[in-house]
Amino acid sequence: MEPVNTEMEDIKQGNIHDYDNYLKYFNNKPAKQERREKYHSLTFVSTGIIPYDGGITTMLHLGTLLSQQGYDVYYQSCVPQKVEDMRTNAEFNFPGYQGTCLAEEQFFNHSSDIWVATLWETAYLIKNLPGYKMYFVQDYEPYFYPYGDRSQLAKRSYELGLHMVSLGPWCAEMVQKNCHINSPLDYINFPVDVAHYQLKERNFDKYLEKKTLNLAVYTKFNSPRRAPINLQLVLYNTEKLLKEKGIELNINYFGTNKNERFINGRNLGKLTKTQLRDLYYQSDFGIAPSMTNFSLVPFEMMSSGLPFIDFEEGTGPEFIPDNCCWYTRFNEYNLSALLQKICCQPKSLTKKTANAKKYLNSITWKKTLSDFLEIIANIDKKGVGRN
Repeated sequence: MEPVNTEMEDIKQGNIHDYDNYLKYFNNKPAKQERREKYHSLTFVSTGIIPYDGGITTMLHLGTLLSQQGYDVYYQSCVPQKVEDMRTNAEFNFPGYQGTCLAEEQFFNHSSDIWVATLWETAYLIKNLPGYKMYFVQDYEPYFYPYGDRSQLAKRSYELGLHMVSLGPWCAEMVQKNCHINSPLDYINFPVDVAHYQLKERNFDKYLEKKTLNLAVYTKFNSPRRAPINLQLVLYNTEKLLKEKGIELNINYFGTNKNERFINGRNLGKLTKTQLRDLYYQSDFGIAPSMTNFSLVPFEMMSSGLPFIDFEEGTGPEFIPDNCCWYTRFNEYNLSALLQKICCQPKSLTKKTANAKKYLNSITWKKTLSDFLEIIANIDKKGVGRN
């Protein structure tokens, strides 16, 4: 019997040839740290610079601040990408960025006082290079994959001896709880850039009369940590429940390629900062679930004055005080009930959005930079900081 050809393909998993250029780096030899009296150069290693990426934007922002402090900052790609494309995407993600983009072929002869891995693959690549090795942990990456070889490789990357710096405390807690670590583990403030998303004053008394609610909803089709399937199902059913109460729900999804089709609502695609700000101003509520670590999007929404709703099953409670947003269970009954309840509480809307703005002013990039500089200054004191 011959198989029948179909258009479906197996999900790509574990193709070792993805790493052909770097096979010699993928071993369990622990990192050997080389400390210096002073550190002048710092190189972030990533799988290229792509647009619309929060992790890349955070890397560029931190690198720019370090460059302004006098460090020689580099962004080293470990995948084929033209330097011109790296620069273009870097400028798109973070206009005015500072630092030097390096193509893949420069990886083999570039030197740096400090190397910074930015995801699990790059931890293996840099761990035995000359210099001091750090690991900028922006997500608990074993959760990126089904339980198996890649989840184990990701988990092991935290056990290789690199000095880990977690963006916020959640990743640090996950690493401590799940891994056998033998290296420093610090965390820095999870920051927000409030300058672009200025507060728009709203008349929350008008929410009492609303029969149409506009939602700005952030998710990604290719990112389970943004809960795209569960989110669509919950909103699909929430829409029906609210309709029974005479309330229309207009759902505007963003963050996913425009050609993807959602089961309801509109797909606005990937938006520029200006488009995002306009969407927040035109919306009544914002939703942006995070299942691992966090996203910049909730902070952007809150900064613009948009009331933000998050789910208890996600990581939001680790990052946003409950007096700054609304938490609910990840199901249509709780969400629809919450939306109706909030609209009847204009004073609560006013108070929580004001609290949110005040909170965001306490977690600025200035504090993040200060945290990171303190870690560099104390490299010789192994274990110093919040580990």
